[in-house]
Amino acid sequence: MESLSKLISALASLAWPAIFVLLIYRFHNPIQKLIESARGRKFTIKVAGNELTMEEASEQQRKILNDMQSRLAEIEKHIENKEKISLGNESRPEPKSKRILWVDDSPRNNSYLVAALTDMGHSVDIALSTDKGVSKFKERYYDIVISDMGRPEDEKAGITLAKAVHSIRTGVPYFIFCGGWAARNLRQEALDAGVSEITSSGTTLLSHLPLENGS
Repeated sequence: MESLSKLISALASLAWPAIFVLLIYRFHNPIQKLIESARGRKFTIKVAGNELTMEEASEQQRKILNDMQSRLAEIEKHIENKEKISLGNESRPEPKSKRILWVDDSPRNNSYLVAALTDMGHSVDIALSTDKGVSKFKERYYDIVISDMGRPEDEKAGITLAKAVHSIRTGVPYFIFCGGWAARNLRQEALDAGVSEITSSGTTLLSHLPLENGS
């Protein structure tokens, strides 16, 4: 009886691997499809109302961190050399919330910058084209306008919009946030059109925006 028990135990220990292999063989295709589905699945997060894949979010964060590192030395030097303004007994005026119009046909690219502005208490309205941007600008008062450069309707849409905005109201602070090539090669043309600053750096953009009273 004891020998029979050992035999059954030995056969069972051999059977389970065989059963496992059989199951893998039998359900190979469904399992493979499940693995491929998991690999291809795009998990998303929402930033400033835009749905970003984890890859897109990580890429934007990487660019922001790299940009911040390259600008840090410049910012520190600027702070050290900046003259101290004595306000006496007067208190510094409280920052005023700004209304910003941001025109870009791919607003998800600016999600973290928009989130930073809203966290500071400013409001940001989005327009996807020059025409919609002009329409929004006519409908309400904006303290600042930001635009990308090229859009499907116009490779120099940022400059075109700048001219249209200034024809409606002169003096409005206008900024172009675009790729490196346009920031370098179209800089003078943009400045001649009344653009306050054109840059491919999110850090530079935020540092140049007039977000406080009197700035």
